[in-house]
Amino acid sequence: MSISLAHEGLPPGVTHFSLADLIEKIAPGTCRAEYLSATAVRVLKHYILGCRSSDFERGKICGVWEQPQTTGQALRISTKVLHNAEAELERGGLIERTHVPHARRTGQRRDGVIVSLAGISLRPLIDGYGRWKARLEAMELHERAVASLRQEVIRLGREIRTTQSDVLIEEAERILPRGRVSRISSIEKLEALKGMLEALLVQLDLPSGDTKSSHRTEEIFAPNILVKDSSKNRKRATGADRSDEVSPAMAASLASGDYRSLLPSDRQPSWPDIVDASAIACRWHNVSQPAWAEACERLGRERAALCLLVIDRNARLPSEHRYRARSGRKCLSGQLRNASSLLPMIKAAKGYPEGILPDRQFALEVSAPRTDHSFAGACLSALAKLSGEVQP
Repeated sequence: MSISLAHEGLPPGVTHFSLADLIEKIAPGTCRAEYLSATAVRVLKHYILGCRSSDFERGKICGVWEQPQTTGQALRISTKVLHNAEAELERGGLIERTHVPHARRTGQRRDGVIVSLAGISLRPLIDGYGRWKARLEAMELHERAVASLRQEVIRLGREIRTTQSDVLIEEAERILPRGRVSRISSIEKLEALKGMLEALLVQLDLPSGDTKSSHRTEEIFAPNILVKDSSKNRKRATGADRSDEVSPAMAASLASGDYRSLLPSDRQPSWPDIVDASAIACRWHNVSQPAWAEACERLGRERAALCLLVIDRNARLPSEHRYRARSGRKCLSGQLRNASSLLPMIKAAKGYPEGILPDRQFALEVSAPRTDHSFAGACLSALAKLSGEVQP
């Protein structure tokens, strides 16, 4: 047997049928260099399914030596198209051609095992299974991020239309004609559209009179601070009061160890890092993708991510703790109903290490029996009182 063509085998439980399905899923790729044409996918699946299941075992040779004319007739394509598809697969690191160009393809089996092959070898495809699986996961994360951004852009468009301001509506139509985002798959473009639409709403919210902005990069909960009172802001805020700002670094410091393992270790985390980590943490606490998308739409991606961070932290309290988060789905629903208490909840968490919350003090603050639907609100209220936001 030719040692150079022997492969490492597929992981346990993975069949060549599931390998063929995986290749079809990753065909769109995450960039132009990873894209596979429909013809290339058809040819590769034909070669995969043309091998025996035993050929994919560790230490075996896996490949085909079917003549191009025969393959072309089976797939109803010309030999020229077939050779172009094989060249595309070879550039993508999925196959290798072990025969001399323009020579007849040959191979030999002995006792059901391939012992020589001068044709198409699938060794790169099999040995690179981990890479193909990681590419699929990256594509799924990208799709979730794109879907969340699309929902935010749509929500902002609806808010602009409800203002009934002809000037804003006309400007929004210029930014995004007909409000259609279904064909936009670029995160950068969606982020830019979101920023421009948010800027329009900020212009609408500015009261008459001078204002100063408290906006800073990589911080949230930083609204425009009014110099004069308006009907929309009765409470005066000052530039010196910055206690309501939450940075990605602060959020990461409050997260659990498992959550922090999802964040980059070679640099300070950013808000996209926090959002991506929370999207993964949804799986830990049985928060469905529709529920996560709804939270992103209603709260914004950053605030929704902080909600998941707090839920993950409280879910790691001792099992006997009164305020352990036992249902991530219900806790997220409670935070959606009482979104204004997210910041006091984070403030209260600053003073306590991971896995510890003041159970005794909570018992004094929330002594009346609570139903499931009001449990999250009670926790948030108690945390707010502890942080001094709400006076008893």
